[in-house]
Amino acid sequence: MPIRSKLPLSITLILCLLLLSPAFADQSAIPQVHDFQRLAIEANQKKLPIVLLISQYHCGYCDRMKEEVLYPMSISGDFEQTALVRELLIDEGEMVNDFQGNRVAASAFSQRYSVFVTPTLLFLDSRGEEAAERILGINTMDYLLFYILNAAETAAEKLTDI
Repeated sequence: MPIRSKLPLSITLILCLLLLSPAFADQSAIPQVHDFQRLAIEANQKKLPIVLLISQYHCGYCDRMKEEVLYPMSISGDFEQTALVRELLIDEGEMVNDFQGNRVAASAFSQRYSVFVTPTLLFLDSRGEEAAERILGINTMDYLLFYILNAAETAAEKLTDI
């Protein structure tokens, strides 16, 4: 007598699809940054700009940007030779080492760049200076990938001018 699952096949398939969706995917492909001084050294050595996603917990637009654009770009290798992509969470209690090695609140660090909206993408050089026009929020998902790649390329070109 064959062993039968207690769940119908259709429910099993739906559960599998949900678990494999980007919402449940491992978001470690976008590392969180806690030490900008160390990140600056890495960016300088690799001659790459920093693409910094400033986000918050419980920010639906931040999650959408990560799940639909940044995470797929990271796992596809689109950024590998183009930029160092990192996430900065600015929620209360989050602390980071800034580019000078000082321990500061992540929210205070983001305020240095006048960031008050999440998600915001900053394109920085190894000194922490903006090297391309930032992207605020999500206006349209259709062109977001193009805007990100274009800004990362602009930032990379400015690095060669330094």
